[in-house]
Amino acid sequence: MRISEKGPLSEQGAAFWLLLASEELEAARLRLSRPGYRAAVDWLEPLPEATRRSKRPRIIPRDTLQWHHRWYRRHRLFEEHPETLREGAPDRRTFLLETSSGNVRPVTGYRGDGGHLSRRGLPVLDARLLVNLVATEPGSLFLDPFAGVGGIVIEALADHYEVVSCDSDPILQHGLSHFGTHHIVADARHLPFPDETFDAIDTEPPYYEYATLLVVEALSELYRVLKRGRRLAMLCAALQRDALLRQAISLGLWTVLDEHIDRKGLDVVVLVWLKNLP
Repeated sequence: MRISEKGPLSEQGAAFWLLLASEELEAARLRLSRPGYRAAVDWLEPLPEATRRSKRPRIIPRDTLQWHHRWYRRHRLFEEHPETLREGAPDRRTFLLETSSGNVRPVTGYRGDGGHLSRRGLPVLDARLLVNLVATEPGSLFLDPFAGVGGIVIEALADHYEVVSCDSDPILQHGLSHFGTHHIVADARHLPFPDETFDAIDTEPPYYEYATLLVVEALSELYRVLKRGRRLAMLCAALQRDALLRQAISLGLWTVLDEHIDRKGLDVVVLVWLKNLP
């Protein structure tokens, strides 16, 4: 699979192309059905006549287009429906929350205490992006060590991973368990798992500046429990980036992605690392 700069309809804005061998199509179809940040995904099938330049097909099927004198039939693999995203948004979800009296009650739209840098509840597309960045085989063991209100674990479960969530706040345990994850109340700096347990790790740690040291220390622990040759992705505050990159270098993690994102005025960075093979 490789990215192509040009292809049919590439003159339109916000379009890009992947060139696939035919034997890779089915695997790509499964992954592209949940891409995140895409309005639609089409598969363009070259018509038999496409091997002969400038020849118009005798019968032109529906959804057929021509590009550079070649003919293609368009198949819609995926289309994002705004109403589906809206229904899955954090402010629409029901979360089981433990109250100060010890009771458990459903709360709609729970997103933390409302502070600017508190638990935000990741939008569906942000959570899906992070899960895609560590994509591995269905059934693989997946960890979110700062699970919060569960946006990432919901998307990981939808991708058919076996999901383990951790958070140090005990009031979240019922809500996270309710989503179907194996939840553990734990400090991300001291995880109760053997070395090289997980196939993928994905998380959004606290954005507070004073949480930087905690997040950096947690990265060492995440490195320990991640299998070699596997990926770890993190959406962190931009002010935490440099310290995390320094720690990653000291651990021997290879940086795959380092990209700033403006989330409605909040400057964050998505980081992806690979734990190298020996």
